[in-house]
Amino acid sequence: MTAAVCLPATRQLAIAAPETEELHALTRQRPCALALLNRLFVILVTSYVGHVELRSAHRRAMSADRLKSMNATRIFLLAKIPKKEKYITQEAIIDESDIFGDILQGGFTEDYRNLTHKHLMGLQWASTFCNTSFILKVDDDIVFNLNQSYNFMTKIKDEKNVLIGYMLNNTLPKRSKHNKWYVTQKEYSGNIYPPYLSGWYYIMSNNIASLITQEAPYHYQFWIDDIFVTGILSEFLGIKLKHLPKDYWLEYYELLECCLKDMLIKSIQCEYVVGPNGGRNELIVEFNDALEKCKRKNCTLRSDNQSLNKVCINYRERTIFGDGKAVIQNVKL
Repeated sequence: MTAAVCLPATRQLAIAAPETEELHALTRQRPCALALLNRLFVILVTSYVGHVELRSAHRRAMSADRLKSMNATRIFLLAKIPKKEKYITQEAIIDESDIFGDILQGGFTEDYRNLTHKHLMGLQWASTFCNTSFILKVDDDIVFNLNQSYNFMTKIKDEKNVLIGYMLNNTLPKRSKHNKWYVTQKEYSGNIYPPYLSGWYYIMSNNIASLITQEAPYHYQFWIDDIFVTGILSEFLGIKLKHLPKDYWLEYYELLECCLKDMLIKSIQCEYVVGPNGGRNELIVEFNDALEKCKRKNCTLRSDNQSLNKVCINYRERTIFGDGKAVIQNVKL
């Protein structure tokens, strides 16, 4: 349940989104233009405008027809091409949009400091135009199991106020000027961020997306989007975050590769749902193809002595999710 928030009758907007007159107008196609009633979910993929190959991999891993059979659709979230970008043109983006009809491009320039604008743009569009129960937000360099995602949302299809993913607690602002994620005291004065969800992959119910996008203009739009959207705004609105099961996540792509090989060579099911691609654009295609083959072959469950942590070599010493600590909770699936 969301907590009641007492707000003044009249409030002043903190900041307007940049170039709002151009928002969503840079491509001719409008995602979700074909009105379908009661979609189960919309996949929002945060994608850099130049990541043409990654978007192609997502489409081949999970075709539009396959998504339609699940009562779902997908939207790639892009921004304007930066001046430094030499390998993509706006004409090419318009052509891609005309062919696939799945691109939403904002009127602000691609930059990691504009990710909050892109994130909110997607949530606002999906909650307004897509007639959906849930929004599945992912990054374009993340690999995920579509069938497991669908099964999970089917089980909770009647629930409201859902905001669930990889929850991080006790994350500290980076105060070193040499860090890419350096945050000034003016940008964020607190000593610790509120609990938030990793933007890798999270599930949000439509009503929560609507609440968040309506509230966002009344706040200084902190540029680290995961923290602002699922942390700062969610905390202000009294929205309770939930953590997906521990065996949902693989933090390192080496473990995902290992899981993939076990499916292909040993016919062992990969029980994990989400992980990074490690720079391998085709990994999302290979992973979902292997999952389908495993389904047909009735792959066996992984035994305790076949645990990935036991059979795979991993040289990482620290978590890819940074300084935050995950909160592990039991969630009924």
